[in-house]
Amino acid sequence: MEEQAMETGGEPIQQPEESVTEAVESPEATPEPSAAPEPEPKVQEVPKELTKQERIQNALGEIPSEPNQQLLESIDETSLEKLPSSAKGVLKHLIASQNKQFEERMKVFEEREAKLQEYQTKLKKDAKDLIQNRAHLNKMLLDPKFQKMLQQADIPDEQMADPFSEEGIQQRISKGVANAMKQFQEPITQAAQRSQQMAEYQKFVEEHPQMEDKDFKGQVRNLMEERKENGQPISLSDAYAHVDRQRLIKAEQERIQKDRRARAKSAQQISKSTLSSSGQSKDPVPTWVTEKGYKGTRGNTARIMYLRDNPEALQRLRQQQKNR
Repeated sequence: MEEQAMETGGEPIQQPEESVTEAVESPEATPEPSAAPEPEPKVQEVPKELTKQERIQNALGEIPSEPNQQLLESIDETSLEKLPSSAKGVLKHLIASQNKQFEERMKVFEEREAKLQEYQTKLKKDAKDLIQNRAHLNKMLLDPKFQKMLQQADIPDEQMADPFSEEGIQQRISKGVANAMKQFQEPITQAAQRSQQMAEYQKFVEEHPQMEDKDFKGQVRNLMEERKENGQPISLSDAYAHVDRQRLIKAEQERIQKDRRARAKSAQQISKSTLSSSGQSKDPVPTWVTEKGYKGTRGNTARIMYLRDNPEALQRLRQQQKNR
């Protein structure tokens, strides 16, 4: 107690009035534990029944993800002849089953391909019908009577009659109608012109399969854009003819160059064969020239002096160097 009083500045520490026993017995201090929830019963999963093919694969063991090409290449008719009859029968029926599955898949593929072709044909027909309808509508809008009615939209107000007179009121009503119809006509005419251009382009591509080539079509487009920028526009057919002509000229030049190289190579081989058969493939300078000397000189100097004095030997040496 004295130590506690010293630590607290000489005043004794007050003890709590409630005892530990009372705190334990208090119902607020220790609430009654709630009952634990009962565990849910586990549902036993039923194993999935394997198919016949899966059971056969399991009996064979692990199937490799990629076939062994070396093993497949080593198999020949001798390898199959050594198999027992039962194994041959299994292989035959497996191959027959795979052939049947392949035929069924090909049949499904052909049916889908036919449907796609039919759908594509329908799309082309619908596109042509749309273009044709737009062309008919545009033709109707370009009718002279209709165009004459549209001209009323351009009449200035000062040239009209008194706006309070019956004639002036009618003129202004006609002008408003003409303005509305003119605004209605412009997008239809533009769409019809674009559709007509697209139809003509598609028809041109169908009649000229060369346009299916990406590089060729790019050359045609670049030529048309270049001429347009230079103020000398060119039509699609003329651009096609120009690019096709350049292609033919280039192909002919390449063919000529190839033939020339082939003839030169053949002539070179013939020349080598002729020189070899005539004994001229050897060095035209005799060995004694460099070994024993020529006109008091040896080595390359003697060789050069000998060639100067013997033009025929020099000519044969040059021909050998040319044919190498």
